[in-house]
Amino acid sequence: MHKIDQPNRDPDVAVGWRIIDGIIALRSQLRIDRLGRARPYLMLAPAVLLVSLLGVGIVYLGWLSIHGFDTFLLQQGPLSLEQYQRLVEPPSGEFYLRTLNRTLVLSFLVTAASIALGLPVAYFIVRTGSRALRVLTLVILLVPFLMGEIVRTFAWYLVLGNRGLLGWSASLFGFESGGILGTPLAVFIGMVQVSVPLAALLILPAVRRIDPDLERVASTLGASPSRVWGRVLIPLAWPGLAAATAVVLLLNIAEYDMPAILGLGRLPFVANVIGDIYTLQQNLYLGSAFSLVLLAISTSLILAPLLLIWFRRWLAGARRS
Repeated sequence: MHKIDQPNRDPDVAVGWRIIDGIIALRSQLRIDRLGRARPYLMLAPAVLLVSLLGVGIVYLGWLSIHGFDTFLLQQGPLSLEQYQRLVEPPSGEFYLRTLNRTLVLSFLVTAASIALGLPVAYFIVRTGSRALRVLTLVILLVPFLMGEIVRTFAWYLVLGNRGLLGWSASLFGFESGGILGTPLAVFIGMVQVSVPLAALLILPAVRRIDPDLERVASTLGASPSRVWGRVLIPLAWPGLAAATAVVLLLNIAEYDMPAILGLGRLPFVANVIGDIYTLQQNLYLGSAFSLVLLAISTSLILAPLLLIWFRRWLAGARRS
């Protein structure tokens, strides 16, 4: 008779290891290897369940968004597209559309700057021959992620304020007020500082897969450094660039703290406005509509690079045939 190993009951063993031993014992009892083709689907079941729960929430948002709302009685009204109309029609529509435009424009600018700065950083990490420099650069990239979003934002608040480092430096040259808080530039700087490390880390695996000999061959054939980057490095790193663009852009569109603090509330993003709609106006229906609009735009922007990668591969296959 087959004897199943029992989990370690030693009181000195950490709880985590006891859980792992229990999972191993459970696996031997369930005989997962005998499930055959059904095994991968069963392993995906927890993730599918989690995504399904999120899908239920999105469906509920959609249901709320197609109802009217009595602002006096704070009650749900009949089926209506009133909430979507409020997002585009004056007088409130002007504010919401301006907020959406500000969110998208600043997010695109920050993403473009982050990719432009992140690619050289990723290239330096991969190609540098000094292990100490490589480790130091990685540590510098990871440090911003070791502190909370609020801590990073208030750190920039102290730097960019009138009495901060920037204001003090400007006073040395005779400028009375050198602070830029409450301006798009302040929000841009804060968001770029967070996005560049993320972009570099996402691009890094793609750069690692590029054979250095390809660069040497191009240089030997007379290509200038700019042509090597434009004709060799960037095309071969395109999958990493597309993934970094999608992730960084999505996070920038959903940014909340930077516009609220560095923008001094004067330059709200869509996330800030949705938060105010939910908490101040207590209008779940309008907030749901604006949330779904932002979700639709974000999803489209994520799928666009993936479709572009697929199109490039299809085009390359068509040329070979």
